[in-house]
Amino acid sequence: MTMARQVLFTGLGMLAALQCMAADIHFSSASDFTSMILTLKQENDPNPGYVLLDVMLSPDAQKRVARMSRESLDQPVRIFINGTFISRPTVKSALDMTGTRLSIPREIAPSLIPTLLEPSAP
Repeated sequence: MTMARQVLFTGLGMLAALQCMAADIHFSSASDFTSMILTLKQENDPNPGYVLLDVMLSPDAQKRVARMSRESLDQPVRIFINGTFISRPTVKSALDMTGTRLSIPREIAPSLIPTLLEPSAP
């Protein structure tokens, strides 16, 4: 195989691998969330293994989510809050939203919840 073909196949392989990599979105509760409502338990909960965090996003966070979702259609995205990995959903459409509900695995909640009490950014 010629050197040019090896370079071409290596480049194509790297491109294919990049398309399979998950994008990351990192949220800081202090600066990215303008309000938060935490639901620890609800009657007849269909997903008792999760706690729910309803958030309103800051304008900057709204822009980041919109950009990430446009660039990551049909790709997995890893969601982090205050450095803690939360979930890895697949982006199905471009997201233009002011708020969202995040399902947090119950086993992660004890380490995440105290970090949500950080003071808000000025």
